[in-house]
Amino acid sequence: MVSDRQPATLLPTTAEDPDGIAVTCLANGLDEIATLSWAALERRARQFANGLATHGLGAGDRWAVLAHNRIEWAELIIGNGRAGCRYVPLNWHLTATEVAELIADSQAQLLVTDPENKATAQTAIELVDHDVDLLVLGDEYEAWLAAQPDEPPANGPMGSALLYTGGTTGRSKGVTRSDFSGSVENFPKRYDGWGTLAKMPERGVMAITTPIYHALGSACLTAGLSRNHAVFITNRFDPIGTLALIDKHQITTTPMVPAQFIRLLKLPDAERATYDVGSLQWVLHTAAPCPPWAKREMIEWFGPVITELYGSSEGTGPVIATSEEWLARPGTVGQAQGTLVLSVVDDDGNDLGPGEVGTIYVKRLDGAPSYHEAPEKTAASRLPDGRFTVGDVGWLDEDGFLFLADRRVDLILVGGSNVYPAEIEGVLSQHPSVADVAVFGIPDDDLGQAIKAVVEPPPGVKPDVDDIMDFAGQHLAKFKLPASIDVTDALPREAHGKLKKRLLRDPYWPS
Repeated sequence: MVSDRQPATLLPTTAEDPDGIAVTCLANGLDEIATLSWAALERRARQFANGLATHGLGAGDRWAVLAHNRIEWAELIIGNGRAGCRYVPLNWHLTATEVAELIADSQAQLLVTDPENKATAQTAIELVDHDVDLLVLGDEYEAWLAAQPDEPPANGPMGSALLYTGGTTGRSKGVTRSDFSGSVENFPKRYDGWGTLAKMPERGVMAITTPIYHALGSACLTAGLSRNHAVFITNRFDPIGTLALIDKHQITTTPMVPAQFIRLLKLPDAERATYDVGSLQWVLHTAAPCPPWAKREMIEWFGPVITELYGSSEGTGPVIATSEEWLARPGTVGQAQGTLVLSVVDDDGNDLGPGEVGTIYVKRLDGAPSYHEAPEKTAASRLPDGRFTVGDVGWLDEDGFLFLADRRVDLILVGGSNVYPAEIEGVLSQHPSVADVAVFGIPDDDLGQAIKAVVEPPPGVKPDVDDIMDFAGQHLAKFKLPASIDVTDALPREAHGKLKKRLLRDPYWPS
């Protein structure tokens, strides 16, 4: 007889070690501010799921979360999986107006926030036409959670995220994918399967220093808990604090982004040597192109544990490259995993052969994604046979390894020649006076477009633009050199590492 109730526990480690620590939240370096045992995490997830039901939210209904990295993220995600709802993770860098747009677009009925973002959340709710309730993490949330029953909810479909694209090239759009489906019992199996494809070890100790509102952080958190990992969550990334965390707690797995790699690599050698990183077995990076010099130096430092993931909210991955594969084919982002099939297509929709550059298309066994309430955008991303694209440009080698050139929207046409900003950014990022860099095209009467670079120096450093230009001239062909270099205090980069290049580029182009 099939039960009409869900299992009491979902995570495999709960049965083995209910009193063991599942999640630890850290602040200000290594200071522990909260912990949850496996049993407590499961109990609170059950209560949160029941609370959503009491609030009137059922399968497919949306609610949103606007919060920094905190320990509650674990129970919110697992509880949502039990509730069958679609949760909308919101970037806490957004303004109240931008938050309101996403709440309105998703029709979220509840907004969970932390005290730091309460004012933004309240203002956003006032800007939305439909009713949205606010729940603030802390004392208010704890009282609300304690009032919810602790019993397995009724059986039903598992919940998932309604992910919004990063908005790096325009207005964010929600993505609906068919692989985020199935019964609640399959929730941990789905994320365990993702972890297998991403080469994540089956057991370990994980550190999450990237924002959990981003797909990388949330996927690694959920997969880690589904694969017997105790997880340490930090409220922000700090290079020295991260190395100290790895050393003290013998961290074995962690997600990172290339911007974090560069900040780590630019630490003085003496500081880097202070900490033992030998416990690491798997460091997954994604979210932005990684300069080849940084990738090579990270492998030399951490060992062959660096794994690259190419993917997107739309489901263009996982495409995975291990350290060994990257060293054998420098620049590759890897091979398609599972049932994913990659192809490269020209502007007329014809498939291209190995080594030929074109638009990258993806075929998923479970079907192409769709954009929430945006049928035109959905149709524009697909070919008639169901393959879809997010606009990235690249090529495949004869063994099916994918290489990225750039996003089509970022491609610069200089006198008829294609110039890929990622290549130039990779060179400029090596200069000691450059902590971060963005390269993009601006109008030029003679060449069509000219190359503009904007650099962010390390704290306390005043860069010599002429010296940076001379350095670039030693590594790049003349037609790839920036026509000008500007200096800024901070580039508009998301906390998860993605650069909002359109904010730099758009003022130069007539609307």
